[in-house]
Amino acid sequence: MKVRPLHSSLLVSRLTHRPRPSLRVAAAILAGVALTASLGGAALYKATEKTVQLSVDGKLRLVSSHAGTVQGMLAAAGLTVGPHDLLAPNASEAIADGGAISLRRGRSLELTVDGSKRAVWVTASSVNEALMQLGLGDSRSFLSASRSRQIGLEGLSLDVRTAKTVDLIADGKAQALVTTAATVQDLLVQGGVTVRPADKVSVPLDRRPVDGMQVRVTRVDAQRQLENIAIDYATEHRPDGSIYQGQSRVLQTGVPGVIVKTWSITMVDGQPDHRDLLSQQTTATPVTQIIGDGTAVRPVVRNSVAGADGLNWGALADCESGGDPQSVSSGGTYRGLYQFSRATWRGIGGSGDPIDASAGEQTYRAKLLYNRSGRGQWPVCGRYL
Repeated sequence: MKVRPLHSSLLVSRLTHRPRPSLRVAAAILAGVALTASLGGAALYKATEKTVQLSVDGKLRLVSSHAGTVQGMLAAAGLTVGPHDLLAPNASEAIADGGAISLRRGRSLELTVDGSKRAVWVTASSVNEALMQLGLGDSRSFLSASRSRQIGLEGLSLDVRTAKTVDLIADGKAQALVTTAATVQDLLVQGGVTVRPADKVSVPLDRRPVDGMQVRVTRVDAQRQLENIAIDYATEHRPDGSIYQGQSRVLQTGVPGVIVKTWSITMVDGQPDHRDLLSQQTTATPVTQIIGDGTAVRPVVRNSVAGADGLNWGALADCESGGDPQSVSSGGTYRGLYQFSRATWRGIGGSGDPIDASAGEQTYRAKLLYNRSGRGQWPVCGRYL
C-alpha cells in the first residue's frame, strides 16, 4: 500500500489544532520528574557519607561526615587540634569509611622535681601516665597528688621528690636511709634522730637531701667541773729571845689558801673538747708561817756531873725518845731526848724549849735532875741507867 505524503500545511494544521492537556496533568508530570531527580540525589549523597571511630584521650565514639580528611572529621565532631596535641593520622590525610582517628590532647604540668621547677606538656590523662611519659615512674617517689588523679585540660601543678639513699650517722650508729624527705630536718625525723640545740649537724637542716649525701650528727654536752687551787702562804721570820742563837722554830704553821674555779667542760660525742672558766672564788685565805729565830746566848754547858757521869744515859735516851733530841710526845707535854716537861726543864736551869737545846745540854740537865730526884723521874725507862 502506497502512503501518500502529507502536505506541510496540513501537518501544521494538525499540530496546531491538537487538544492541549490540562494544567493539572502537566503539574503532575513535572512533580514526578522532580521526585525522580530528588530520590536519585539523596541516594548519591548518602553513598558518599563516612563513619569513623574517633578516640579522644582514650574514649571512643563514632563520627559520621562527608569530610574527606582527618581535619574535616574532627571539625564535624567539634574538635580542634592544639600545638601540644598528638593526632594520628595527620590532619591533612584522607580518611575512608570505617577508619580510625586518635587524638591525645596536651596538658600542661607545672612540674617541680626535687626543688627544680619546669613547665612541661604531656598527653597523659592521669598523673601516673604523665610520670611514665616523663621517665619518673619510680614507685618510691613522693608525689603531691595521687597517681590515679586525672589531669584536666587546664593542667596541674605536681611536686615530685625522687627516692635517694643517704647515710645518717648519729650516736655511734650509721644507717643508710632511702628517703623522699624534703629537707635534712625531715630526714632526721625519718631516722628517729632528735637534734638538741647544742648539737651540730654536718649539713644545714633546710638543705634538700641528694643521693649519696652523708649527714653526721655530733652530740655536744656541757659539764661543770670544780677545781681547787692552792695559794702559797708567805713565811715571816721573827727574832725570839726564848731560842738560842743559831736555832729557830716554827711559831705559827703556814696554811695554804684555796681558790675554787668553776669550769664548763664541752664534751663532743662523749669526749672533752675544750673548757671555759665560768667563775673563781677564794674560799680560804692563806695563813702566814712565822719562824722564830733565836737570839738568846747559849750558856756554857758543863757535861760532867758528879755522881751521874757513869750511868748509861744513851740507853735511857733510846728508851724515852728513840735517841731523837727533838722528839715530842703525842700530847706535846714531854720533849727532847729525855722527855722533859717544860716545867721540869726550867726547874733544872734550862731555858726555852728542850728540843731546841743540844743533845749535850739535854744530857747535862738530865744528870742534874737525876742527882736531885733519882731515876724515878723516868718511871718506865729509868731502869736502863
